[in-house]
Amino acid sequence: MSGLQRQDLILFSDQSVISSQLCDGNSNDMILVTHTAATLPTWLVNALVETKVLGAPFSLKTDSTPSSNAQKSSRNDPLITIASFVHNADYFDKNLSKLKIGKNDYKMVDLFTDFVVNNIGKPKDKIISDILGSFLVDTGSTIVLEQPEILLSLIEGLTSDELSLWFITPLMKKCGLLIVVTSTELYFNNTPYESTQDKNILDHSRFTAACTYKSLAVLNLKPLETGRAKDVTGTLRITRGGAHDSHPNIHVVENEFLYLTQKDSTKLFYR
Repeated sequence: MSGLQRQDLILFSDQSVISSQLCDGNSNDMILVTHTAATLPTWLVNALVETKVLGAPFSLKTDSTPSSNAQKSSRNDPLITIASFVHNADYFDKNLSKLKIGKNDYKMVDLFTDFVVNNIGKPKDKIISDILGSFLVDTGSTIVLEQPEILLSLIEGLTSDELSLWFITPLMKKCGLLIVVTSTELYFNNTPYESTQDKNILDHSRFTAACTYKSLAVLNLKPLETGRAKDVTGTLRITRGGAHDSHPNIHVVENEFLYLTQKDSTKLFYR
């Protein structure tokens, strides 16, 4: 990796990570982030949050511009809401504080703590409705939603189609940009559509496919096919989603990076 030049993260043709043409109040868009257990997306989620709060992912930039020099939004209410089925508020407070992002810079919806206890005996449509009620309508805002596919295991009888139609689609309409972070671990080492005997694998793969269809861009984190390496953690592949042509003035810049994560630092390199 010593011979490779470090690169900045760019998703759109206007040289942005999250284009200013998103969250303008005129559209409801989605970006999908997929990962496995070997390629945890914490650094990428942090970078996307950093972009919304500070204007750029300074933690990934090659010029190492200090986050303290960034200009935060002048809005009284946060530009971004973070909701997670796998992490609580303390987890995000700890990670984001390292990037000079305080608790007042984002809204946290904790869908992890006591979720099962609070929803025992409730019908599935009521559970989904209650979750949606945790989010305000603000078409100028961004929502980061971490691992909603877990609901397929937590809510008895819930199908992938219901999760998509009852939850993801209505949630998209509540914001300008929905960033869905989902794990493909369940079927990463399987061929999803051949595993017809395993309903969980089918439901998870169908849900990912539905999100891909709704997305402007898909950010896929994968481990190296050749196994682990000291100087490479994995690959980040950026591709267009099914809704890639919904903004005629910008397009997704498809690319593939190698990335290296060491302690609290992640570096990107062209593959």
